[in-house]
Amino acid sequence: MFDGTAVSARHILLTPPADDPQAAEQAKIKLVGFKKQIEEEVTRGLAQLPAGTDNLAREKARAKLTEDAFATIASKESACPSKAQGGDLGYFLRAGTMVEPFAQAAFALKPYQMSDVVQTHIGYHLVLATDRKPGKDVKFEDVKEEVREVFYDRLRDLMTSRLRPRAQITINPAPKN
Repeated sequence: MFDGTAVSARHILLTPPADDPQAAEQAKIKLVGFKKQIEEEVTRGLAQLPAGTDNLAREKARAKLTEDAFATIASKESACPSKAQGGDLGYFLRAGTMVEPFAQAAFALKPYQMSDVVQTHIGYHLVLATDRKPGKDVKFEDVKEEVREVFYDRLRDLMTSRLRPRAQITINPAPKN
């Protein structure tokens, strides 16, 4: 999180209405279907390679087929403006750029690996990591303040989410003079 590691990813976003659980379930099913469709297309493409193709060439072909199939579906189906670029989001850092569940999923993937369905407050995503740029070694002393800020942000969010359901908020009218 603090060393500058960046991931490049594509995604397909579906945004069902927030108050419609049936539409949300349909979106999840649709994304699972897209993932299966992409995997099948990659398998068909790999089957067309010559029998003696070495592992490196097979892996390059698999990466190209995966990215092309993903980009095709993203450009047709995604609700994100990135659909014009086949769902390409470019490089982003672990913290601060993307919403947490999305960033967590993207950083857990190896290049040309697809996620399962990821839910965020924006909607439902299917994520394809396309590259990873390693960061540089950092000393704790150099990032201590950033670590403290992240810790405080997470602690505040955790406390707020736990206390909000039990909170009683009373608004008193302004005193009359």
